Amino acid sequence: MTGPSLKRTTFRTSRLAEFCSEKELVNQTGHDVEDWPLVVLKELMDNALDACEEVGTAPVIDIAVTDCSIVIADNGPGIPSETIEGMLDYTARVSSREAYVSPTRGAQGNALKTILAMAFALDGASGETVIEAHRIAHCVTFSIDQMRREPKISYMRKASPVKTGIRISMRWLDSACSYIDESRARFLQIADDFGWINPHLTLSVDWNGKPCVDFEASNPAWTKWRPSDPTSPHWYDTARLERLIGAYVAYEQERGHSEGIRVRIPRVIRHRQAEDCARRGRCVPDITCEILR
Repeated sequence: MTGPSLKRTTFRTSRLAEFCSEKELVNQTGHDVEDWPLVVLKELMDNALDACEEVGTAPVIDIAVTDCSIVIADNGPGIPSETIEGMLDYTARVSSREAYVSPTRGAQGNALKTILAMAFALDGASGETVIEAHRIAHCVTFSIDQMRREPKISYMRKASPVKTGIRISMRWLDSACSYIDESRARFLQIADDFGWINPHLTLSVDWNGKPCVDFEASNPAWTKWRPSDPTSPHWYDTARLERLIGAYVAYEQERGHSEGIRVRIPRVIRHRQAEDCARRGRCVPDITCEILR
């Protein structure tokens, strides 16, 4: 006589659930939970500086911190709605930096994704972030699907007074507010450091309505290598060149340009890659290239 048997069911689990856990965000950011307010400051400051420098604008960044919120605004070009919507797809990486080799401040393409998920990961029930740009407020709310016991994202757009630049508002629930207060000294020190090492930056930080950091740009015309400047062919090895070409091809294919894609590669890079291919016994994909002379 045989006993009852179990026919196992293959369940499907959202990868978003993994991304929204404290453990996964610690791995993604490289920082413990107590340091997450500092991660928010550093990542959003980097993004704001890169955006302003890319369009040749002297950055002006205003930060307002309360017991349970962090708001960072800049005077850059803003962020397109499609980019924000793309960030909500946690199965893909959305970045204008990752495929290139360049001396930019960040290149992973996951900073805003991690920041959006932080409030939810800390509370476990809900978390809201508002991104305002081009007169549109993008309200992103993480909550829990009570039946499936996994996170879900609600996205809503409404009118915003922000016309220039971008304003990002994060609100952490009461259970996580202590992390903001405990990070105050280091938060202000890091903000102060940004002011000293960026002579073109005008920066203000208010904490519960009290001015704490006030930097006026000492040299608004100061320039350095910008994200909009061409990258050097000498910065790419075979693997990174393959990644860049593949990214461009995928980008065009997603927009319906599946035939006749031509990738223009400088002559110096082709010579270097030919030598690398001969040495390693492998080459870049078979893509039609136009050599620039």
